[in-house]
This record gives sequence, structure tokens and C-alpha cells, in this order.
Amino acid sequence: MLEVDSQQVITVLLALNLQAGDSLLVHSAIQYLGRPVGGVAMYLEALQTVIGPHGNIAVPAFNFAFARGELDARRWLPLETPSQGMGAFSEYVRQQPEARRSLHPMQSLAVIGPSAADLAERDTLSAFDHGSAFERLLELDFKLLLLGANVQAVAMIHYSEQRAGVPYRTWKDFQGQVHTGTGWETRTYRMFARDLQADPRLDLRPLQTELQARGEWAEIPLNYGQVSTCRLCDFVAAADRLLAADPWAFVINREEIKITSDADDLKEHDSR
Repeated sequence: MLEVDSQQVITVLLALNLQAGDSLLVHSAIQYLGRPVGGVAMYLEALQTVIGPHGNIAVPAFNFAFARGELDARRWLPLETPSQGMGAFSEYVRQQPEARRSLHPMQSLAVIGPSAADLAERDTLSAFDHGSAFERLLELDFKLLLLGANVQAVAMIHYSEQRAGVPYRTWKDFQGQVHTGTGWETRTYRMFARDLQADPRLDLRPLQTELQARGEWAEIPLNYGQVSTCRLCDFVAAADRLLAADPWAFVINREEIKITSDADDLKEHDSR
């Protein structure tokens, strides 16, 4: 396997016009970028070298065990519960002593930097509500950075889906014990969750194509993968436009879902 070192990563980040003071929402699949010289820590060091002490690094620290009703997960410790399926880099950032984590037990952010406390203190029923940590990323003009991951990984799509009220998701409530830092509290949190019966399958490549056409997406290959970036507000604006034109814009099995839905409606009508 090819290796990747700090200088290579820094060179790519600078070529993508990242600079001191930038704040980054990072999704990662670093296995595609080669074997990191110095381990996963190399990526954090490279990012901090580029953005400096006034920049922020946020990563998704999602864990859906709380929603699955697993007994231990219903007592959620933000400082201790690991992220799941978010990649080695996200979990490494979460574990850093200076990292802060938002309270949402299913869709949290882990953040390092001057805005970490502000973001971690935002506690909303849904992770993408008005006033949420994710919305605050937009207000702080975060950039999206994909380290080896592709556009499919970007969780911010849920912010636009929620605002558009897409028909393939539905609200679900989950209750459990959350440790707030001062003690345990029984709390209810929400997700605008995928309709499991409909089983929508999303393809976000049209969103990337839209951003590329507007000159708002930059990408550089690195070993087996690529590093990509855009302003987070541009990503959301493009998603909002596409969903406003067609709420099914990203669903590749949309006709199957619509046919099933129509058939169910007909059965219900015939039974009355």
C-alpha cells in the first residue's frame, strides 16, 4: 500500500485553498488515501498546521445504538460513548482531551477549536433543528472537507431534507438517560429518520455535479482516493435548490417507492 505523510496532506490542503482561521467539518475514509506515516494523528496535525489555533475541526460522532433501544446505550455518556461507523479519524478526534461533544445521543458532533464549547452546548431535539450545532456550523461559515470520503458521506444533507420535509423520511422519538455533565436526566430526542418500509436509496452525486457546475467544489486526487472541499453553506444551498425543485431528487429507487405507495393507497381506498 502507498504511504501518505503530513507534507503530502498539507500540500493538498493548501492547493485546495484552505488557510489559517478556517473551520472545517470533516468526513473521512482515510483508508483510501494510503497508509498514514505516524498513524491517524498525522491528519489532525496536518489540519491544525494549515488552519492554525484560530480554526476549528468538527467531525460527526454519530452512534445509533440509543435509537436501536440497546440497554447500555439508553444511558448515554457523551464523553465516553464511542462513535460508530464514522471512521478512524472521527473517533480519534472525539478522543482528544480538548475535544467537546454535542449532547444529541444519535447525531452528535465532536469539535476541537475556539468554537468547540459553543457548538457542544447546543442541545436541540433534532440534531438539525433551528439553533442546533449543525446550523451553527453554517453561521460560523464552516467549510466541508472530505478526506478520502465521497459526497455520499455528508451528513449535512439531513439538514436540507428536514427543512424540505422530504416524503421518504418520518419523525421518530427516542427516550433514554443522558449524562449532561451534572448528572443523569431522562430525555427525549428526535430524528427525521429514513422510512425503513420504503427503503429509499440516496445518490448525492447530482449535488456534487451542481456544485462543480457553479465552481463551488474543489477536488484533488491523493493515492487511491481524493480530498474534496466546498463551503458548507454552498452545499446546503445546492441541496435546498434541488429538493425544492423535486423532493425526490436524490432517491434512485423513487419510482419503486411511488408505485408501492400508490398501491398501498389503493388498497386502503378499496377497504373502506
